[in-house]
Amino acid sequence: MMRLGIGLLWLIHFLPQRGINALAFVLGPLVMWTRAARTAKTNIRLCFPHLSGPARKKIELNYFRALVRSFLELGVVWFAPAEVIKKRVQLIDVHHYDAVKDGPVIFLAMHALGLEIGGARMGMEFKGVGFFTPHKNPILDKVIQDSRDRLGDVIMLDRREGLRPMVRAIREGRRLYFLPDMDFGDRDSIFVPFFDIPAATVTTLPRLVSLTKARVVPVSMWQESGAQGYTVAFHPAWEQFPSDDLEADVRRMNAFVESQARLRPDQYFWGHKRFKTRPSPSDPYLY
Repeated sequence: MMRLGIGLLWLIHFLPQRGINALAFVLGPLVMWTRAARTAKTNIRLCFPHLSGPARKKIELNYFRALVRSFLELGVVWFAPAEVIKKRVQLIDVHHYDAVKDGPVIFLAMHALGLEIGGARMGMEFKGVGFFTPHKNPILDKVIQDSRDRLGDVIMLDRREGLRPMVRAIREGRRLYFLPDMDFGDRDSIFVPFFDIPAATVTTLPRLVSLTKARVVPVSMWQESGAQGYTVAFHPAWEQFPSDDLEADVRRMNAFVESQARLRPDQYFWGHKRFKTRPSPSDPYLY
């Protein structure tokens, strides 16, 4: 089954951007009514309680179309020539990175639906490093690793190895593509608001910056309409980060992710149980 799925994505990567968009437009509403969609719908309801039912349904419909599009475009990431990806993903406001590129840099990103293709595009420009968790399927693992090796100089470190190899790589000039917006449990996390809901959030970023003296450059990635593909936008490097207040630093991190998710709520990845870990065992389970 895995080989069949990868084969279908290989065929899809030959389609023009408008062709992939059209497929996603048709398939998205079908995915919207599957059991797998339940987590995303719950998150949208929790994060936008002020919206009416029809307004949330509109976000959901656009989200599932965008989600399917990003899935279909895995074929582009895995199999398309680098020139195709460069044409479909535009980098803007790169001067924010250029201002600090002489020293260590960490890119603060989020789980937007442009994550995979945007990350592949950035890997063509910078020597990169990232965390990963091995997939259970070795065939899928090999396809992903082969695409990374083909497109750029990016090394992936097993998250279970801890921070030491990551610190070494950043000090050697590799750029970390860091995504903090997942619930990894209460270990090495603190609870800070995300959409006004206490969310277990890792403290890794301020710790890494303290150890490496890196500058944090936030980036956001968006799907564009028609044949435009994607945009990766660089934001100004953060000043006075980290501070002497760990909670304030982690709040700042979540605030950036939230601000971007509010800009285009249909393009943030809502399929993760972001609020699974609760501050108290007596708190109700949200999923």
